Amino acid sequence: MTRDAIDRAVLIGDALIKALERQGMKVWVDREKSRTLIGLGETSLTIAISEHVARTKHEVTAAEKKAIERWQRSPNRWGAGYHYPRPPDYDYHPTGKLRISIGGYPSRSWRDTPKTLLEQRLHQVVAGALDLIEEERIRTEEQERRHQAWQKAKDKHDHQVELRKQELEQLEKLKASATQWREAEQLRNYIDAVEMSAIKNGELREELKDWISWARIKADCIDPLIAVSDAILDGPEPKYPGYYY
Repeated sequence: MTRDAIDRAVLIGDALIKALERQGMKVWVDREKSRTLIGLGETSLTIAISEHVARTKHEVTAAEKKAIERWQRSPNRWGAGYHYPRPPDYDYHPTGKLRISIGGYPSRSWRDTPKTLLEQRLHQVVAGALDLIEEERIRTEEQERRHQAWQKAKDKHDHQVELRKQELEQLEKLKASATQWREAEQLRNYIDAVEMSAIKNGELREELKDWISWARIKADCIDPLIAVSDAILDGPEPKYPGYYY
């Protein structure tokens, strides 16, 4: 922004701030993000004053032509430190015409026109700022409403997923317990059959009786309906001794 434009922008900004404050709005600078804000209640928008810059296609100057020719004649033009002196594609010219922009989305701007300067349009800027603040407030409230509706739906979904997970876990435990119960019953039937066969054949010796007692204890350990603990099977996994030094 040119010096004259800066001086004029300062005067416009001062008048605009006073006009906005008369309507109950606040104006402050967010130094962390290098921006100026206006706000009413809980709603705020960015505001900026800028100078319009015109762009024209760049005409290569005599000095630039000479620089290009020197580069073309240089035997080391492709070496390190030698860069093609490329002229810019466009030239930019400050116009002294100022523009006031408010908001990002929605947004509005006002600028100098051939018939009216910004100084004469500040009432339009203030009215537009109030409209934008209201639009932003409505938009923010709608976004919050939608977010809350989405959060409610997500919470319901997460709850249903968790319930389903718990149900599946309980079902797997039920199936595992039923399997263990069937295995225990199968073992008891087999142990009973072994005992009956030994009695029938007169082979029920002490060694077999000890085995039958041991086997029935193991069947009870498997059975989920009987609270029995096995010192060996339910104990910790034996640890291999460390290296000997």
